[in-house]
Amino acid sequence: MACPDATALPQPGSRPGGLLDPTGPSHRWWVAVTVTVSGFLVTMSQTAIQVALPQIMTVFGLNLTQAQWIMTAYAIAGAVLVPAVGWLGNWLGNRTLYLLGLSIFVISSALCAVSWSGSSLITVRILQGLGGGPIPPMTMMFLSNVFPPEQRGMAMGVFGMGQTAGPILGTVIGGYLTEYLSWRMVFFLNVVPGMLCILLVLLVLPNAREEVQHALDLAGLLSMGTFLVSFLVALTQGQREGWDTPYIQRLLVVAGVALATFIACELLSEHPLVDLRVYGNVTFAAVSVLILFFFMAFTSSTFVQVILMQQLLDYTPVQAGLVLLPGSLTLSLSFPLAGRVADRFDRRIIMLCALGIFALSSYFFTFLSLDWPLHWIVWLVVLRFSCGGFVYAPMTATALSQLPPEKVRMGSGLVNLMQNGLGNTLGLAMVTTVLQRRLTYHSSILDQQQAFAALGWEEILTPVRALVQQAGAVGQVAETQVQMLVQHHLEQQATVAAYQDCFMAVTLLCLVSMPIVLLLRQSRL
Repeated sequence: MACPDATALPQPGSRPGGLLDPTGPSHRWWVAVTVTVSGFLVTMSQTAIQVALPQIMTVFGLNLTQAQWIMTAYAIAGAVLVPAVGWLGNWLGNRTLYLLGLSIFVISSALCAVSWSGSSLITVRILQGLGGGPIPPMTMMFLSNVFPPEQRGMAMGVFGMGQTAGPILGTVIGGYLTEYLSWRMVFFLNVVPGMLCILLVLLVLPNAREEVQHALDLAGLLSMGTFLVSFLVALTQGQREGWDTPYIQRLLVVAGVALATFIACELLSEHPLVDLRVYGNVTFAAVSVLILFFFMAFTSSTFVQVILMQQLLDYTPVQAGLVLLPGSLTLSLSFPLAGRVADRFDRRIIMLCALGIFALSSYFFTFLSLDWPLHWIVWLVVLRFSCGGFVYAPMTATALSQLPPEKVRMGSGLVNLMQNGLGNTLGLAMVTTVLQRRLTYHSSILDQQQAFAALGWEEILTPVRALVQQAGAVGQVAETQVQMLVQHHLEQQATVAAYQDCFMAVTLLCLVSMPIVLLLRQSRL
């Protein structure tokens, strides 16, 4: 993300603040509303599409592998473009880039709504990802630029609130539109609000452009794109294809070679696509690792919660959503408070306390059992989610406060890449691998324990057989039901133990990340 040290200057003949005076005291809040609503629209759309996915599979006759590419294509396309945000902003201007990305996102949303096959939908989703990918880092950059350093925590709180409110409403709105209208309306949902956001961008955002222009680092872009595509595809496909298959191994080898090439190109280039020297700042480098670890833990634990509630505790999707709703609302509402607190107190202490509570609440889930009452799960979810804002707002504010103004756009892109491109994907890959392998392990352990148990099978089956016979089953039907009940019980026990291990992995990840906080500089401003 090449970003020169030149100061951003208005384009000749342009009005720096659109129709609003950029020197006015309310201008920063107009900018905050404009970019937060745009970022909210992008995140809301992504969650709403997840709810509509089963209906899309039915309409187009897609299997699970094909349907997964509807989500994966967007994520990979957005991640590939993020490293080039700095150069694109330097070449086009920040407002022009934001406007272009938002326009592509809105137009491709309409095209998704009229797609005629699964392959056409996946193709247009790639275009939608290219448009939506730059929105979060550019949103972060605009907020960081218009708010002074002593209010950066509040700015990141506003950003986080918009990013988390989107998924909350996306689940509700997407479910309603899919059930009562059509999955196509989920995509049309972006069109009218998106056009209003485009109008706000034209009126509000500063039309600034840097005076010094640099050529595109093509070698860096190609090597970075190759690394991200091959690495993210390997992560998303690894558990299903098998991590030891030649296909996944080749992807990982290509990713490794591309990453080494990218690092060499960027260090040798006079004007690199990504200025890796920003990682020479210990605080920025440490925060980047923290963001990676935290979003691995947060994404994986949330995914596990949703799956265990539906597959293990037999909750319906609506019930699972209602269980997560109080926690999601708490997360969204905590961001403004977290931002204010981050501006007033030592951010390291805030992050350590929040990470500690997050680790403790995840550890409580390692005692999960099938007898847990609903309110226990709800309160533990609320406890875990309430920590999110108090980790994220201080982290991002600390990271961007370490960079000079001309590097903030690049830093925003790198933070977003660690969060959405790598953190979320690595987290899902980690938890699905742990879940599958520990399920196999615990199943084999239960089989061994049963083989060496003091009680024989007949002694175990006798009380179960009595219960089945009391229910009215007799003969071979009763015997089949007895075998199924015992097998189901053993599978449940193995599954519970596997989920417990997943939460233990999340807990350990949080504990490992806590010492990294100590590497940060004193961040109270």
